[in-house]
Amino acid sequence: MERVGQEFTHYWGELRAQLTARMSACTRVFFGDLSAPDVHTIEGVIRDGKKIRGCTVLAVCDALGGPIERALPTAVAIECVHAASLVHDDIVDGDRTRRQRPAAWIVHGRRRAVLLGDVMFATALQRSAEIGREEVLTLSRAIAMVAAGAYKETLDARESATVLADGKRACSVYEQIIYLKTGALFAAAAELGAIAAEAAPPLRNAAFQFGARMGEAYQIADDLQDVLNRPGAAARSAQELAIMATLHSHFDLLPNADAALVAAMKTEIRRRIALAQQALVSFPEGSRVALLHALPTAIVEPMIAAA
Repeated sequence: MERVGQEFTHYWGELRAQLTARMSACTRVFFGDLSAPDVHTIEGVIRDGKKIRGCTVLAVCDALGGPIERALPTAVAIECVHAASLVHDDIVDGDRTRRQRPAAWIVHGRRRAVLLGDVMFATALQRSAEIGREEVLTLSRAIAMVAAGAYKETLDARESATVLADGKRACSVYEQIIYLKTGALFAAAAELGAIAAEAAPPLRNAAFQFGARMGEAYQIADDLQDVLNRPGAAARSAQELAIMATLHSHFDLLPNADAALVAAMKTEIRRRIALAQQALVSFPEGSRVALLHALPTAIVEPMIAAA
């Protein structure tokens, strides 16, 4: 297991290096109709991310025997979509920093930041359409889902009370959020990798399920970090309190049972990782598939450890 972990770290580093090396050139091609300063701004927004979704495109394509070179344009496109969603998220949430730097809306103003995100979304779709019909359908569906997830998440105290009053609805809200907000884009990344490898529909669906469950685990881990790192209840914002209430309701816990909530979230994270790995059962055997099997644990477990 340790050997697989070491091999995965090396392999993932190679994928990330390949994507990083092509990112600037692809970005300049993607946004060639814009002025050089605008392209430079977009490069800056995209450049510093972890590139997990883009590398997932490459890893799935590789695992299914496709050439990584064919998957690189869609890997860049999905990184554009992810970066654009973060630009909009920061505006909605009022977050002033992103990756230890001022958020785009702080640097460029709210209006220009909104438009910047719009340009990135639209251009990613345009370039995907130029690559192929399946690519643009997959990416456009993911964008719609991410937007729906962000819309469902914006709960204030009044909306939260209404949702939590209905036990069944409260339980489903968090499931919807983690799937739409994060699972959907991870699912699209994995499916795009399968499309680039020209995989048959059953394998494309398996890749989609792999990505979706991995993305859900990633979002729960991200929420876990927030639960452990946020201030006490008296200092939390109305939105933060609403999110905490949604989490307690989803895991069927009393409002103040934070220790039990943390344990339940860790258990659920590992269950989703197992489901992601099970989705790969129909993939052909091979060393690359074994490395892909290690991906959900490799990206999520460090988040739990950091929390």
